[in-house]
Amino acid sequence: MNTVAQEAAREAMVQKVASATTTVAAGTAVVGGYAAQEILAVGGFLIALGGFIVNWYYNHKRLKLQERQQEEP
Repeated sequence: MNTVAQEAAREAMVQKVASATTTVAAGTAVVGGYAAQEILAVGGFLIALGGFIVNWYYNHKRLKLQERQQEEP
């Protein structure tokens, strides 16, 4: 025989599993909804952004070095 507490525990477990299943299904739909072209486009953007940052950093260092060299007698 089931008690009210056992029924409440089962109901809570079912709700927890249903919530987890919904979350996993939503995540799968989002990831699966992207085509290979979209993933590659984002990857290309990130590579271009990384290249921009590296170029900016080394140009900044080069300019600082040139300024120091001009200050020296």
